[in-house]
Amino acid sequence: MDSVTLSSILFVSSTLLSILVFYGIRRREVQGVFYFSILMGVMIIHSVGYACELLSNSLAQMYLCIKIEYIGASFYPFLIVLFAREYTDERRFANKYLLNLLLIINTITLILVYTNEYHGFYYSSVGLDFSPGFPILALKKGIWYIVQVACLFFSILYSVIIFSIKLKSTRGNYRRKVAFMLIGVLIPLVTLMVYMTGYGPVYIDLTPFSYFIMSLFIIVGLLRYDILLLAPITHEMVFHSIEEAVLVVDQDEMLVNFNTASKNLFPSLEKIKIGQSVHLIQELRNYDFTSKQKIYEMNGMILSFHVVLVRNNSIYVVSDITESEKVKQQLETLAREDSLTGLYNRRHFMERLELSDGSGTFIIFDLDHFKAINDTFGHVEGDLVLIWFARKLKECFQNQVACRYGGEEFAVYAEDMDVQEAYCKAELLRETLQADQERAVKVTFSAGITDFVKGHIPDTLINADLKLYEAKERGRNQTCY
Repeated sequence: MDSVTLSSILFVSSTLLSILVFYGIRRREVQGVFYFSILMGVMIIHSVGYACELLSNSLAQMYLCIKIEYIGASFYPFLIVLFAREYTDERRFANKYLLNLLLIINTITLILVYTNEYHGFYYSSVGLDFSPGFPILALKKGIWYIVQVACLFFSILYSVIIFSIKLKSTRGNYRRKVAFMLIGVLIPLVTLMVYMTGYGPVYIDLTPFSYFIMSLFIIVGLLRYDILLLAPITHEMVFHSIEEAVLVVDQDEMLVNFNTASKNLFPSLEKIKIGQSVHLIQELRNYDFTSKQKIYEMNGMILSFHVVLVRNNSIYVVSDITESEKVKQQLETLAREDSLTGLYNRRHFMERLELSDGSGTFIIFDLDHFKAINDTFGHVEGDLVLIWFARKLKECFQNQVACRYGGEEFAVYAEDMDVQEAYCKAELLRETLQADQERAVKVTFSAGITDFVKGHIPDTLINADLKLYEAKERGRNQTCY
């Protein structure tokens, strides 16, 4: 077979690989497919570079083509491990330290190939051989060549082992997908072994030619089974993409699994491994896993725990509901409190009266000549007067139900307090206001007091109003009962 035919096979192979690259780009949201596209891309660089090498006639041209080839081929070990890691979601062995080591080794390979003429570490000698019937590079392997090939063997072997494990753990259509991917990575491994052991044609690298068979095989797998979309992997991807923290705990309260969001919510998980006690999570040291409490406060945060029991495991879905709880509390506050004074509003006050046991007194306070205060000093000063009076009222009638009844009117339900005691309290409030020198505006009030009768709230309100009007008719600034 002449060099033109061999080069043509490589160019066709590159075209097929290009199809896989474009397919991968379109499906890049699927876990591992982005790295699959990059891997196919560097195979294209290797194939085109080797095709040009086979068509070259001089030593200088051929070695220039080798430099082009190794822009892709240098990083095979790193990319193969990265793709297998992402596709199968196996990160314990193929961790960041291993990936960084492979990337460093592969980068050194590229540098040594480009500078080989100065040291001979990658190729100990470079020459030409004409035995195939056309000129071809005769390369003797240097020390670093062996290191690079060892890394390549390791990466392919790793992917074969990982896919084999995944093949064993899957069933049905998913099993076929993994089987196709496993055979796909075995094809370059077999051809590499044939080339390295010397059973193939002398000085002809069979690896780029294996891409032709591999690409055809993967295309068939894509068309028949969509092998890049592996459902069990997708479930794992969904698990780690959930925004809520998810903790899986067994019956002995040991961690079975946790997702990425859990580390954001509970930073101490960074130092905890699967299989260790869930009580090692510092942020949850006060959480009651026995009762599986639904609400838990932590470092100023309010967390919601939704617990799902699956066989002997408990799945805790933890949500940060701090903001929603604050809004809820604010709405509840607005529903029962007057926004200006902080006292209960009239609606909530009346609800409290409905729930009372019927013993006590009812008092209505009305600030005297309040309209004149607004007209003279302005509404801002008028609001400050209302706030100030509400504070004094609350201080005087501690542990009693007080509200802003409406406008400049206030009301108090003094539970278990008779009329005479309530009167004394009201007069004490009057003295307090007169003695307070904080405000330039002097404030007085008129008040009406009556017994509170449960079941007769309308009559109670009418009686208190009558007493209030009586206080006003007598000249204001007094309390009637």
